[in-house]
Amino acid sequence: MNSDWAALLDLLLAPLSEEDGWKVRRAFVQALETLLQDAGPPPFSPKHLRWARADALMTALTAPAEDGDILAWWLVLQVDWKAADEVEWQAQLMCKTHGLPDVFVWTPTPGGVPEALASFAAWLEPHGFCYRPWFRDEDAYAGFVVPHALAEAFEVAALRAVLDG
Repeated sequence: MNSDWAALLDLLLAPLSEEDGWKVRRAFVQALETLLQDAGPPPFSPKHLRWARADALMTALTAPAEDGDILAWWLVLQVDWKAADEVEWQAQLMCKTHGLPDVFVWTPTPGGVPEALASFAAWLEPHGFCYRPWFRDEDAYAGFVVPHALAEAFEVAALRAVLDG
């Protein structure tokens, strides 16, 4: 795994136990290997590698528990541009993963997803966390919950990993 991506994963996986962190890392590597195998023989362009890593990250950061019905953790918010109703439940799962005691509640309004994300970001601030958007594509929104204490390190790691795919 690329050291820049390893550093980014270290920050994203901070709320998980060491064992669960290794599960995510393995899931990331397995998803990346599958995506690259499906892409054909190397060499891969930097753009293709960036997109493959981004897709693998999305796969690895959400994981069902052993029984498959209950989510063990949720580390990335990912919603379609018009799916405002999905923000609340994903935000709640992210809060649970990060050990936040309160529950984020949002009533859908005409402002849609951008308003829901702004509301979530504002709700996180007094709890010692911030929401960091990830501009993946034009049809969806994605982002991470990051403790204030790790926000600067996260920004640096995201830039170094070229987390824009």
